Amino acid sequence: MHRSLFPVWLIARFVWLLLAWSILFAPRAMGGGVLIVDGDPRTVTQAVDVRIVQETASTVDEPSFAAPAVPQLEQPRVYAGPCYWSVSSRQSAQHPRDWNGCPLEVTQRNPDGSWTRSSIPHLVGQLQPGTPVLICVHGSFVSVEDNCKESAEAYNALRASAPGLPVHVIFYTWPSDGPYTFIAPVDVAVRGCRSDFNGFHIAWLLSNIPDQHPICLWGHSHGNRAVMSCVQLLAGGEVEDYCFTGYRSQGKRVRIVMAAAAFDHNWLNPGQRYDRVPGRVEGILNLQNRKDLPLAFYPLSRPFAHRAIARSGVTPRDRSKLGPQAAKIADCDVTDLLGHAHYWPEYYSRPSIMQTAIPYVYYVGRSG
Repeated sequence: MHRSLFPVWLIARFVWLLLAWSILFAPRAMGGGVLIVDGDPRTVTQAVDVRIVQETASTVDEPSFAAPAVPQLEQPRVYAGPCYWSVSSRQSAQHPRDWNGCPLEVTQRNPDGSWTRSSIPHLVGQLQPGTPVLICVHGSFVSVEDNCKESAEAYNALRASAPGLPVHVIFYTWPSDGPYTFIAPVDVAVRGCRSDFNGFHIAWLLSNIPDQHPICLWGHSHGNRAVMSCVQLLAGGEVEDYCFTGYRSQGKRVRIVMAAAAFDHNWLNPGQRYDRVPGRVEGILNLQNRKDLPLAFYPLSRPFAHRAIARSGVTPRDRSKLGPQAAKIADCDVTDLLGHAHYWPEYYSRPSIMQTAIPYVYYVGRSG
């Protein structure tokens, strides 16, 4: 009798250990701590927002799922400066107890394909006045090599979507790969916490970009948690018991695009983890894939987790709780295009998806 029960007891203990580790590494509740962030106000300027692109009556054909119309410019302005920048926190602090400022590493990809070491002040100095800035944040389990390859491909796709519209592009990279425990709930939970903390680094990056530059934050998978964390902090909220004390202008324009967003669908609701985000942004585009295979297992990532917002979208109950702010969040169903796909290249390789994101990235037309 004892021999037959032993395997069942062993399996039950293993499942209990997985749940215990998931709870241990799950993000902590909001608190009231303060993380001192050393922003440099000399690199920040205040300016009246100037709309850099004027809409005209002409539009292009809409893709199959009714993307917003894209205005055509009478005199296209093509940016001839550096292709894009890579801003990395891979060698930076990944926990408040290790905070040592924001020594982010910056490299610049030149039009000839070469790379040059740069810095935040040098990056800011090359921004054209009033030009939108797009910051892309990758998801979990992405190596340095994969990020370099995908950044180049994504940049080409972004510029092909609207070659006549100016935009500066920054690819933000964080240590989302090893080391691994090879216990799935633990590895996923650790990267969820790490992506939340990287919101501090991104908030500091945004604090150095002059207010005259509209910002679009485009996250993929867990990268969306870094994006939401950043905006939550800029709106005066807290993340993992800490708040951001650097420069947080309420006049800075911010829009968000979410691809395969890996966080609970109710976390934007009042009283939830990212409840200040809807009131701080102009618009959020949620690319909803109801068949995203990896996110089908998201509710198993920790006890009492809800469905991921990328699969469920913003539910009617969520919209009821959000009230008027719900109008800022647009669910765009891309299930027919992507099927079970989840990864970032599956999104930027679809021209119709890139066309849908144009109002959010280039600040033309409506954002919701």
